Amino acid sequence: MIYLLLNTLINKRIYLCFFFSCITFSCIAIEPIIPIVKNPSIDTEKFELGELLFKDNRLSGNQNTSCYSCHNLTAGGDDGLKTSINLSTNSPTVFNVSKNYYLGWLGKYNQLKPHLEMILNNPKVMNIDWAFTINALANDVVYTKLFKVIYKTGVSKTNIINALLYYEENLILPSKFDAFLLGDINAISASAKKGYEKFKDYGCASCHQGANVGGNVFQKLGVINTFSGENGNYATKTLRVPSLRNVAVTSPYLHDGSVKSLKGVIKLMAKYQLGQTLTDTEVDQIHDFLKTLTSIIE
Repeated sequence: MIYLLLNTLINKRIYLCFFFSCITFSCIAIEPIIPIVKNPSIDTEKFELGELLFKDNRLSGNQNTSCYSCHNLTAGGDDGLKTSINLSTNSPTVFNVSKNYYLGWLGKYNQLKPHLEMILNNPKVMNIDWAFTINALANDVVYTKLFKVIYKTGVSKTNIINALLYYEENLILPSKFDAFLLGDINAISASAKKGYEKFKDYGCASCHQGANVGGNVFQKLGVINTFSGENGNYATKTLRVPSLRNVAVTSPYLHDGSVKSLKGVIKLMAKYQLGQTLTDTEVDQIHDFLKTLTSIIE
């Protein structure tokens, strides 16, 4: 009798756990934004090697530029410039980059490796001299030791790319909003919650959704109303919709960096993409929501 009673109680507990798990999963599943979590089993040594390479100027042809030059890891993962040096486009954040389905403003790549190789070889970006870089790192005591620990073949082009790629793939930095999606209802403010509802109600989430709140579809600026920019010379193009993760710390905005403030770009997108004029309160609420997408850097 006692056995049957215990068995019944255990079965009920299992059922309840399953039931509430299903509810939680269903709540997440119907949201347009998918929460992200850190990789629980990172190869620390490989990640640290990738970070060293990411910050090393010797990976550029002029030995004055590193990946970090355009993607400052202490300031939102971008360079804060209107357009990156030698380029005509604004630099996007490198945080959570592996969650983008398409990479770059033109979205020519949907895999990190070919995109990384393009950046390293691009004459306007890194313009890497592989012979110089390999020789320099092979004669560096710190790198020689690290490469031998991780790779049997030591310093090589293949291994340099592999370590950098591993680092970028694992630059996964969740935000307060991810905690909210995963069940912590107090992770964000009441104003941010209202902003998120407005974000969905007005249709912002039709382009900004998924794990990276964007980065997976293409769109022109000026869907409802023609946009010509502050100076009347904005060139409308079909571009990859950017991720909104870290948007609060990666100004200026648009592919040409022509809009300085986040509230300004919120109003702009509402008017030209959605045909809506937002109240100041709505702008503040959406602004508060977008701030919750800032990565938590530990």
